[in-house]
Amino acid sequence: MKEISLNDTVYILVKQYPEIRELIISLGFEPLRSDKMLNTAGRIMTIGKALKRNDVPEELFVETLAKNGFSVKELAISAVTVAPSESEEPSAPTGGIARMGSTEFQERQDILQSLILRLHRGEDWDAVQADFKKHFTGVSAYEISVMEQGLMGKGIDAEDIQRLCNVHASLFGGSIEAVYTTSTEQQHAGHPIQVMKLENLAIENTLEKISKLLAVYLETKEPEIKKGIQNQLNLLGEFDKHYARKEYAIFPIMENKGITAPPKVMWGVDDEIRSMFKEFRTLLQNEDFDAIPKAFSDLKYEMTEMITKEEDILLPMIIDIFNEDHWLQIAQESDEIGYCIVKPEAKWVPERTLPENVSHETFITEENAYINFQTGHLTPHQLEKMLNNIPLELTFVDADNIVRYYNDNGEEKFFKRTSSAIGRDVLNCHPPKSLPIVTKLLADLKSGAKESESMWFRAMGKFILVTYRAVRDDDGSYMGTLEYVQDIQPIIDLDGEKRTLS
Repeated sequence: MKEISLNDTVYILVKQYPEIRELIISLGFEPLRSDKMLNTAGRIMTIGKALKRNDVPEELFVETLAKNGFSVKELAISAVTVAPSESEEPSAPTGGIARMGSTEFQERQDILQSLILRLHRGEDWDAVQADFKKHFTGVSAYEISVMEQGLMGKGIDAEDIQRLCNVHASLFGGSIEAVYTTSTEQQHAGHPIQVMKLENLAIENTLEKISKLLAVYLETKEPEIKKGIQNQLNLLGEFDKHYARKEYAIFPIMENKGITAPPKVMWGVDDEIRSMFKEFRTLLQNEDFDAIPKAFSDLKYEMTEMITKEEDILLPMIIDIFNEDHWLQIAQESDEIGYCIVKPEAKWVPERTLPENVSHETFITEENAYINFQTGHLTPHQLEKMLNNIPLELTFVDADNIVRYYNDNGEEKFFKRTSSAIGRDVLNCHPPKSLPIVTKLLADLKSGAKESESMWFRAMGKFILVTYRAVRDDDGSYMGTLEYVQDIQPIIDLDGEKRTLS
């Protein structure tokens, strides 16, 4: 019998035993039919990680391979669990699948909320975990979502839930049950699910490279090693696009489905990771050798935890409630936002296309119809082209705080906007930490306490000026807020005069 190891990469196994490729694919690893996928992700993905990522039980893997002449070094065929006979009494703890609305589901919710509230009150973690194990063998990602929603309904702030987010994850640990399956369509190259998983793999791989380089650098202080770390950090910094796609493409759909608490909590953690990343880069640049090790250790831990939360909680939560139109919309908006470290090897194009009314209201107008203004008239097409040519990022939020419009000239925006923002409550378009500021600003503009507010700051090599202005009707009633964003560095850099054409 041929022996393999869970620590072998998929690429090595397939090269050594070509016949094992079809066996692995038969267990749900459909992307491995692609040679490009095998030669990229397959080179860094161990078979052990692949099993975990695709929720393939180790027992099924061992059994399938054993029937085809393979054994797994770390696992024995005896590890396959035998289902209890019908006469056996079920154990006291229950699994993680309960029908929504059932008495069992509500009882489980009450217990879960009670356990988390005990943690928030500072009760001993071991004691809470012991009680968790008394009641549960596992919980589903959906139950975690409902639990967080329920806590927020009881007045627990998103930031409070976020603060103990990792404690919650540790409490549930390996007990989070995968209660979903991906369709064949969702396994295609370029599908947002596959893109997210491949990027997470690339993030993990980059973190490992930095970890190894950092160990050498702290020992030698060699400038070339430091340069190598900074190059890897440039790659890792693209995680911001990965997070932005969640926040601007996935979260709005979740909110429309009534899932509002998990996005708020996860967005808060995303922003903490962004801050940790910036801090580590600064410490490395300043060669603060005392602080560097812990800063990177904390960053690596949080980014790895976020990968677990995305793949074990977020995806199971949405995979059965998002339809093909939703995924197509996410794929289209992903192209606008950008990708992290690796790009999709192919564009995912399902057989059908996204209806125009999936993400926002559409208004049919005659091509040559004019909109009449007090000072002239324009066709809708002329107006749209004109607004898109103004060198400002424009956004209009109506009197009910609903995002109604943003212009788009095709260039990268400082404040990301996607079509899914249209019709969305503007408060849900911001991370939890900024909500008090946004709420007060809108209230002041609406009440008339302020007519406008401006902020300016340096970021991304630009000098950004942001202005918020109340829009009022002829009678003075509040209609909404106009936000406009501009890079004013080119204006600041102007010198002398220019009175002739170039």
